[in-house]
Amino acid sequence: MPSFHAVILALAASATVVLGHGHVRRVIVDGVTYPGYERWATKDQSNAVTWSFTTEDEGPVPVSSINGPDIICHQNAKNAPSSVQVAAGSTFQVVRFNTIGGFEHPGPEMHYLASCGDAGCTEVDKNNLKFFKIYEKGLVQGGMADSPDWNTQKWATTEIHKNVQPEGEGFIDTYIVNIPANIKPGQYVLRHEVMGLHKAQLGQAEFYPQCVNLEITGSGSQQPEGMPATEMYHSSDPGVALDIWVDLESYQIPGSPVCSIASKRDTGMETVVRHHARAHAHKTHQRDIKHELPKLTA
Repeated sequence: MPSFHAVILALAASATVVLGHGHVRRVIVDGVTYPGYERWATKDQSNAVTWSFTTEDEGPVPVSSINGPDIICHQNAKNAPSSVQVAAGSTFQVVRFNTIGGFEHPGPEMHYLASCGDAGCTEVDKNNLKFFKIYEKGLVQGGMADSPDWNTQKWATTEIHKNVQPEGEGFIDTYIVNIPANIKPGQYVLRHEVMGLHKAQLGQAEFYPQCVNLEITGSGSQQPEGMPATEMYHSSDPGVALDIWVDLESYQIPGSPVCSIASKRDTGMETVVRHHARAHAHKTHQRDIKHELPKLTA
């Protein structure tokens, strides 16, 4: 029989994972709402603008899969049947939903675009998509990790999460996406991605990509080359393999640099991480267990 201590740690780990699960519930452009794919919905979803996926618990893509097809648009992702029309140079909202607290994990937020070419986004082979980064934000303020408040060590995701709102049976976090003004019009896949670094010290950084079909209008002429999502990250990258449970003063955001057609706004701290001298690589952080441990009933 497992010890009580082992049971407690297992429950804490389970709670930590679930707190980050979720999906893009909707996209809002100029006050118009476009529905996202709902994993458990029984209604018709022919107007969904986000790519479908098969993750039962809406969990992350693990480090072990970051060079495989699941990192592109999530597990077994398939093309969305509809798209969002958005003007070059405009701003819109991506709303992520989670049943347990919203997206509470500390980590970066990244936006990528990939042209769908002549195939169109409803038919394009995801393995042929080449993404260029249009936005990134990582460590906003350095310091000691202070979960659950994140008022000392601040991240792109934790700052967004401070505005979390209840909705129905769960919670929503709202992210802002800006489309470059000079981008060539056409059909693109937006790859909206957040990461959870709470277990990165164990080699378990978490990736949460979601894809949205866009029809970008305008008169621009720029279309960067991009790269396959399967080549963006490596398990040894400084922004993937690190311990945030230290006095962290800087952070290197993984993936390609922000492309030249996007203004490099609010990119946070991007230099190489500096660690405290003490080793934290395989410690269980008690503050997380205290915060995220489910209540036990007799």
